[in-house]
Amino acid sequence: MSQDLRSFIEKVRQESPEEVLTISKEVDPHFEITALVVKLEQERRFPIMVFENVKGTKFPVVTNVHASRRRLASAIGSDPRAAVANYLRRIEQPIPPKEVDTGPVKEVILKGDQVDLRAIPQIVHHQDDAGPYLTAGITLAKDPLSGRLNCSFNRLMFIDKNHTSIHLTLAKHLWEFYTNAEKLKQPLKLAVILGAHPAWSLGALNIGSIDEEEFYLMGALAGEAMEVAPAETMDLKVPARAEMILEGEIPPFERVDEGPFGEFTGYSLGSRKREVFHVKAVTHRKDAFLHDITVGHIDHLLLSTIPMEANLFRSVRAMVPSVKAVRIPAPFTVYVSIEKKTEGQGKNAILAVLGSDMYMKHVIVVDHDIDIFNDQRVQWAVGTRCQADRDVTIISNVGGSDLDPSDLKDGVTAKMGIDATAKPRLDTFTPRHRVSNDVFERLELKDFVPASWLTQKDGKR
Repeated sequence: MSQDLRSFIEKVRQESPEEVLTISKEVDPHFEITALVVKLEQERRFPIMVFENVKGTKFPVVTNVHASRRRLASAIGSDPRAAVANYLRRIEQPIPPKEVDTGPVKEVILKGDQVDLRAIPQIVHHQDDAGPYLTAGITLAKDPLSGRLNCSFNRLMFIDKNHTSIHLTLAKHLWEFYTNAEKLKQPLKLAVILGAHPAWSLGALNIGSIDEEEFYLMGALAGEAMEVAPAETMDLKVPARAEMILEGEIPPFERVDEGPFGEFTGYSLGSRKREVFHVKAVTHRKDAFLHDITVGHIDHLLLSTIPMEANLFRSVRAMVPSVKAVRIPAPFTVYVSIEKKTEGQGKNAILAVLGSDMYMKHVIVVDHDIDIFNDQRVQWAVGTRCQADRDVTIISNVGGSDLDPSDLKDGVTAKMGIDATAKPRLDTFTPRHRVSNDVFERLELKDFVPASWLTQKDGKR
C-alpha cells in the first residue's frame, strides 16, 4: 500500500472533505501561518491546512495534521477511545523495514555547495522566537558505541545556508548517542525526516527501551513495512517516501546560542547554548511540501499524548493490574483511572507514573467511576475524596524536563502525586446520589430538546 503523509492527507480529504483546508492566497511564513491556525482553533476548528503559496519559497506548507485525536487514531486503524490500547497492541508486533534502492524522496538530490536551507520555508511561529524553526523533523541517528538506531523529534533553528542548531533533550536517547560520540571526539551522523505519516510520528515518539528501534514500531503502527533507502552521505537507511531528508552531522564540542522559542508549555524559553547540525545533503520529492507542527497548540499537544499515555498505561499496569485509563490533559500532568482493590494502589500508580516518564510532574489518580476525559469530574474527585495531609505526595529535587519554565535548575524539579481515590475503597465510601437507572435509560434528549442542541460545531477532536 506504501503509505506516506500525502496519502494520509488524501484519505482524510476523501473521507472528510471539511477536515482539509487548502489556502491558495499568499501567506507570510513569519507569524501568519501560526496566526491562522490559532484563529481557527479559537473557533473550535482543527483542519489539516495546506498553504499552497508561501512567501519566499517554492515549497508549500502543510500543518495541523495532528490537531485531531480522531485523525491520529485513524492513522493507526483505531477509534479515539481505543487508541492507547490499539497502540500498545500494535507495537507488540513490530514490522521490520523494507529495504529499497530508491524512492520518491530521492527525486531531487543536493549535496555540498548545492545545499541552501534558505530555500525551505522560513517559518517563524511566535513573536519572541529567535528566528525560523523546523518543528516537524524526526531525527534519525546511530549510536557510535552500540550501533542502535533512534528516532526522535528535535527542534532545529536555522542559522545559515547549511547549519541549524538542534535541541537535544537532556538524558534522552539522542542526547546519549551524542555524548557517546563526543567522548570519542567524533561527530554524530544524523538524518532529519521531514514529511512523515502520522503513524511514523507516533512511532518516533514511543517511550521505551533504548534497545527498541523505532522504524520497526513505525511499520507496526502503520500496518505495513516502512520502505527505507540508503542515505547519500552516511551509513543510514532513510524513509523512501518522506517529503524531504536533511543529512549531516553534529560536530563534537561545538555550541551556538539557540532560542528563545515558544514551546509546548505555552511559554517562550530563553536563549541557551545548543549543539550545531551541519547539513551536507538535502533530498526531496520534486513536488515536496514542508510539514510544520504548530508548537504549543493542539497540533503539537495531541501528537505526543497517545505514545505517552500508552507508555504510562503499560507502566501503571505493571504495578496496578486493574488500571482502566490514562490521560494527559496538560503539560507535565497525567490523570489515571484505576479500579482500586486494596489500599495503597493509588500511591502505587503515582510512583509508577513518576518512575517511568521524566516529563511527568503532576499525577492525579481517581477511581474507575470517574471519566478522566472530563476535567470537572476529576476535580470533583480531588475535592471530595482527597485529604491533602494524607493523600498528597511531594518528591523534591528529581530529574524533569529542561523545558519547564518553573524550575530553578535546568531540568531539576519537584513532583506531586494526588491520590483522589475513595478511602478505603469506592464500594465502602459515601454513596453518590444519582437518577434512577430505569428513568435515565428511558428518556431520550431528542424527544425534549431542539435538534440543534445535539449537534457539534467543531472538528471532532
